[in-house]
Amino acid sequence: MKNAIKNISNNKRITAFIASCLLSGTVLAKDDCTDPVTDWQPKEQLRQIMEDKGWDVKRIKVDDGCYEIKGLDRNGHKVEAKFSPASLRVIELEIKFNGSGDTSDYLDLGIQYSPEESGAKMNSKNKAAKHKAKAIID
Repeated sequence: MKNAIKNISNNKRITAFIASCLLSGTVLAKDDCTDPVTDWQPKEQLRQIMEDKGWDVKRIKVDDGCYEIKGLDRNGHKVEAKFSPASLRVIELEIKFNGSGDTSDYLDLGIQYSPEESGAKMNSKNKAAKHKAKAIID
């Protein structure tokens, strides 16, 4: 009888430990973009902007709260980019060059911002100050 009670007690401890590990994992998960869904621009608007820049957009999906595009740029290089869904501002860009490449094509992605958003007056309340773009060039 004592062994049965001891086994039940151990099982409860193991179950509690596993549950706490699973719950702490979900707390640690963090979205890259935290724009409210009500502020999101349509995916098709982002598709049109990138196609106007010469990209062949293969896929747009939501990943970590951001729009993620996979496709080819106008020079045929593979590109993967994350954009803020509200502002359509580039958050992260990965380029796989197929030979030589010119990075100047990638310096003006996304929507242009007004001077008050890009000037020295940015503070912690300004949403544009939250995201700093990251680029990976391969």
